Amino acid sequence: MGNNNDVALRKRQQIDSSKRTMFIFVASAAFASGIALVVSFFLVQQIWFHGRVISEKQKTVSTISANLAAVDDLKDNIRVLDTNEALNSVRSSDESSALQVVLDALPTEPNADALGASLQLQFVGAVDGLTLESLSIEGQAEGDSAASESTDETSDTATEDGTDTTPGIGFTMSVSGTPEGLKELLARFERSIRVIRIDSLDIEAGKEKLTMKIVGRAYYQPAQEVKLDKKVVKP
Repeated sequence: MGNNNDVALRKRQQIDSSKRTMFIFVASAAFASGIALVVSFFLVQQIWFHGRVISEKQKTVSTISANLAAVDDLKDNIRVLDTNEALNSVRSSDESSALQVVLDALPTEPNADALGASLQLQFVGAVDGLTLESLSIEGQAEGDSAASESTDETSDTATEDGTDTTPGIGFTMSVSGTPEGLKELLARFERSIRVIRIDSLDIEAGKEKLTMKIVGRAYYQPAQEVKLDKKVVKP
């Protein structure tokens, strides 16, 4: 009877030992599987992230390559413009280049003072018999010869139908003189290198002379800025 009890006890101990061994094995396998899943997820995430980085680098290389390829064509176009007869015929001086005419047509800044001086000297002052009665330029400071208005208005050039979005600076001027002189002044506006639009024109006849009121806008084109940007690619 005692031997049977000893055999049963040993079997129970062996079963308990096997259960503990199996539990340890299963727990170890589950832990190893969890680590493997975490490592696999991390590796997949890193592969996807580095793939995005490489894709962005390839886009940058393609852009730089395209820009380099366009340099020669740009140089050729500049050479052609420099020999353009129409541009050379309206140069401000023999020393200036034909490309300067393009820059003069659309200055990079509104510069109300420079526009006012140009209207007084190169337009009205260049025609005999004309007198500048008044001149108002958008954005000139108080105390100037022109009326003061907000500089923010110089960038708002949209017409009522919303088609005109080129930056410009408005002006209003009143000029008196002979019919021939006023006609020459309008011709100078038409031949002007700088892009100037006449919005309205009113002429009043006096006893000895005519008075013409002109409302217009002179355009400019802000300089283009070329710079390298940084793009952060997050994992």
